[in-house]
Amino acid sequence: MNASQLYAGTEQEGNLDAETILGIDWPTPLIAYTTGGSPPFKADENSPTDTNEPYLTWLTFVLETSDDDLAQTISTSYDDDEQSVPPSYARRVCSEFAQLGARGVSLFFASGDEGVGNNGTCVSNNGTNAPTFLPEFPSTCPYVTSVGATKNVNPEVVAFDAANGFASGGGFSSYFSRPKYQDNVVPQYIKSLNGEFAPYFNASGRGYPDIAAQGQRYITIWNGTQLLLDGTSAATPTAAAVIALVNDALIAAGKPPLGFLNPWLYSKGYEAFTDVTSGSAIGCQGLGSGLGFPAKKGWDAVSGFGTPNFPAIVQQLAIDCAWEHTGGWGGYLTDHNV
Repeated sequence: MNASQLYAGTEQEGNLDAETILGIDWPTPLIAYTTGGSPPFKADENSPTDTNEPYLTWLTFVLETSDDDLAQTISTSYDDDEQSVPPSYARRVCSEFAQLGARGVSLFFASGDEGVGNNGTCVSNNGTNAPTFLPEFPSTCPYVTSVGATKNVNPEVVAFDAANGFASGGGFSSYFSRPKYQDNVVPQYIKSLNGEFAPYFNASGRGYPDIAAQGQRYITIWNGTQLLLDGTSAATPTAAAVIALVNDALIAAGKPPLGFLNPWLYSKGYEAFTDVTSGSAIGCQGLGSGLGFPAKKGWDAVSGFGTPNFPAIVQQLAIDCAWEHTGGWGGYLTDHNV
């Protein structure tokens, strides 16, 4: 890396992911993929140029990986405005995420760092210029597990940092309908909003995030110095690393890994997560109150079901408590698709 890249902070996010995962999961093997290329793109106010991620290029490679070499846990911290991703491309990518889930892989994606949308850019790019919240893809894909961010303890609350504008993201897809596994929780949450924000989101869409994890003021080492970083880019590898340990314990006990997490999560797994009921997404100033979806008891569109409790998950899955972490293939992938 040259001096200008260091000055620009190039690779800080990938560095954050790797340090986070290794700090929790060592000696589990860690593999980082770097993928080049520009995918199909449709500009919007928030993304006037194509900086979107080449997910399909990466998926083509990973889906050719043998089962023996394929990790059970994959963490990706990047996402794009859903409306900036052509629908046909998004659906193709989402269907291939489903293939990974069917092969026993738990896929985690960040819910985004701009709340319900970056102020001043919350308009549709479909020609109507209608005011709208801005959901994030791939979190809107029903076949991945989306991760929001929290901060503090007693109580743990939705992450927001006024110093840099970071706000944990969440919302509802305009492309993908609500999956059946969400039918037992999402309609009740929408009802509890009493019509607030109704003009700005698709109430029948896939809701996200599914879960959350701590995501603010992570101390990382960058270019030999300590650096504080915020983001769902911190929360996502944290949550993925915890589930990687769960998968490692399952494999050690002779059981299959969790694979696609959401059916288990929404049926009973949520009982092993710590509910987050304080805080709110923000963004899209000028639309309604200027706040976004609030955290509430149970599932909500900013913290999901809350943060993972490893001992509770292990107990729920009836894993032998004598398990000792040996660094198997329970999890690994940091995101960096650039």
